[in-house]
Amino acid sequence: MCDFMKTTLLNILLIALTTLASCQDRKNIVVTGQVVDETTGKPISNAEVVVLCWYNHNIDDASFNKQTLATDKDGKYQVKFDKGHQIDVASKASGYQPNRSYNELKDNEIEVNLKLTKKKENPDLVTLLNTDKVMLNFKEDFPFLRVRIPAIKNRNDLDFKNAITFGFDFKTLKTNSDTTQTDLWFRIENKEGQPTTIATSKNGGVIPILDSEIKSSLLYEKTLAPTTGYVTTYKLTGSEVGFFVHCRDGKTYGKIILEKSAIDISSPDGQGSFYKEFGKNFSCLYQPNGTTDLTYSQTDIDLEDFLVDFRQR
Repeated sequence: MCDFMKTTLLNILLIALTTLASCQDRKNIVVTGQVVDETTGKPISNAEVVVLCWYNHNIDDASFNKQTLATDKDGKYQVKFDKGHQIDVASKASGYQPNRSYNELKDNEIEVNLKLTKKKENPDLVTLLNTDKVMLNFKEDFPFLRVRIPAIKNRNDLDFKNAITFGFDFKTLKTNSDTTQTDLWFRIENKEGQPTTIATSKNGGVIPILDSEIKSSLLYEKTLAPTTGYVTTYKLTGSEVGFFVHCRDGKTYGKIILEKSAIDISSPDGQGSFYKEFGKNFSCLYQPNGTTDLTYSQTDIDLEDFLVDFRQR
């Protein structure tokens, strides 16, 4: 075996061993922490806390044990688990926005403190989240951006000349293949696969929100839309978790939160052929009153879902 192959195999083995070691369960886990007001630092008593302890169910599958409790008068909590390799904690309290934290166990004891931000009312905000019931019913009126490419009749090749892009209109919360009636859409490209460029009208624009900018949840962070810095075309890098959107009316603002998974489907067209679709589902927040306030004020959420639902960025 040549030296190059030996080095490559050794590197693969080291990566595999490192990954395995990082997911090894520890025993007799103790989780402690405190929930406090982010502004004042004062403890929040009777805050609900959900703790998930992930453990290896078998060689290639993990599961979790869950404990739910309330903080004491000093805002503190403590829970114990038999074994695990990761601790996820979320908390909420009356009058506050929820917060969450994901932590890999480096020891059998870990302290996870959470700071909660005061809730702010925002009655004019319009939202459509992909965790709402409408999403679970798989209706076609939930937010998405897609490119649909039909197949050439009687062939497996795709007809890029007749591809359609579906954009999204914040005012009506609807998708539309007429991009003049939408605020943003994917550009059609002459290739099979995920679109790489978002486009908007000349009066609007987008600003990317990157994963590195988010501490806990994009739904509750980045609550003020910028008034400058928007671009009418944006090439995706893969690090975006969402976008601020300046709508095509030139007056109103929104925010989209991208779902982690991508749309990649093939469907019959009802005429003996098929089409393929690529794109993204997302949640959206829209402020119709002309201000830049995108604060999401609904705070009574299920904390377990907040931790594990892949749609909740």
